[in-house]
Amino acid sequence: MGIVDAIRSLMRSPAFKFVIIIILILALGIPLLFVYLMVTERERYATTAQTEIGRSWGGEQLLRGPFIVVPTVREKTVRVRNNETRTEKVHGFAVFLPEELKIAPSVRTEVRRRGIFEVPVYRSEVSFAGKFVAPELRKVARQGIEILWPEAVLTLFVSDVRGIKKTAEITLGDAAPVKFRSGLGVEFSSPGRLAGAIHVPIDEAAANQGFSFSFDLELNGSSALNFVPAGGETEVSAQSDWPHPSFQGNFLPDTRTISDKGFEASWKIPRLARGQSQTLHVANPTNLMGSTQFGVSFFQPVKFYSLAERALKYAQGFLAIVFFAVFILEIQSKRRVHWIQYLFVGFALVIFYLVLIGTAEHIGFEAGYLAASAATSALVGTYIGTVTNSLSRGGQIFAIIAIIYALLYLLLRVEDYALLIGSIAAFLMLAAVMFATRDVDWSGKQEATDERVGVS
Repeated sequence: MGIVDAIRSLMRSPAFKFVIIIILILALGIPLLFVYLMVTERERYATTAQTEIGRSWGGEQLLRGPFIVVPTVREKTVRVRNNETRTEKVHGFAVFLPEELKIAPSVRTEVRRRGIFEVPVYRSEVSFAGKFVAPELRKVARQGIEILWPEAVLTLFVSDVRGIKKTAEITLGDAAPVKFRSGLGVEFSSPGRLAGAIHVPIDEAAANQGFSFSFDLELNGSSALNFVPAGGETEVSAQSDWPHPSFQGNFLPDTRTISDKGFEASWKIPRLARGQSQTLHVANPTNLMGSTQFGVSFFQPVKFYSLAERALKYAQGFLAIVFFAVFILEIQSKRRVHWIQYLFVGFALVIFYLVLIGTAEHIGFEAGYLAASAATSALVGTYIGTVTNSLSRGGQIFAIIAIIYALLYLLLRVEDYALLIGSIAAFLMLAAVMFATRDVDWSGKQEATDERVGVS
């Protein structure tokens, strides 16, 4: 009988309930994992929608050039076997960069929808102007390379040529405008390759003497527009009606003005900052200067999937705060809350994230967060008030959960200070729990003694 009483006393003790609460918090990590997977899947759907719109409208655009690209050939002696040798021809490309390059993109944006997902797309008119000077051939000549000038072309690389909406014409010097042609204009690896570039042939005299050029390109795209500093001196002056630009890449704008009506930004990049020679010799011309790109992303100010993923990282900590708050009120009220009822509270707090994502997809993150947090706080507060038969205790839980959600919103919005704010909040909450439970009879012996005295 003594053993039975001891076990019964242990199971009724606050310490045992405390352990059960910890187990429940850890167990609720399973449904939280499924919620996280759901958020990841919804984010994948949004990315798919962006890809599909980009496939039909035009994807992220990267413009490289223009460059003068000229095929080259040199002879190489190779050993076959024993002392026998043979001569092979090795093909490459001489690439000449413009001495001056000015780019002026004018971008008009709009938002396209695929289902419930929105993707920013744009129509742009990009003006190019600059000049080539007589190329320095010493680097190429030293290598014994023959330059095939009759095959020279002026090439502009466009990452997604499907976005080109009008046949562009280029003016070379004082000559009449010439229409661009599709493709790189020279053959390598796979003959007749067309993807990712437009070109015009140029004659040997122009390529050797230098010339000025200008052309306009009408280009559709989505999400971002990027360039490379192809010129010895590169200047880019961009303007757009998009109010939320995110400047990216290796170079940030020297000046920028952002307002609700759009933005203006300008870059000026000298050759010394670019770290690239004006004359190059490469085996593959399609990868020119891709690592030096810069530009602007048409940023969506609310990416609530990433915010929801960050919020889920704090989920079990917030579950612990609510559970311990209910536990303290349970001890103070002397009215027991069954572990199943704790589990119901936990499910409500987990479903908060589903409600958040579901509403945010339709009414925005701020409104969705307010609706989800208000509904969850009201539900849990009312439920605990009913369970403990105390309206005031239900109100206290409502206030605690509301404060927690306000803190979570703050952590999501001030990412740079999230660790500082979170650590201070955790310290204060731990201190509150410690002092609120300082007089708790964790073993439950006093309660058991009082019951025996009452029975006798």
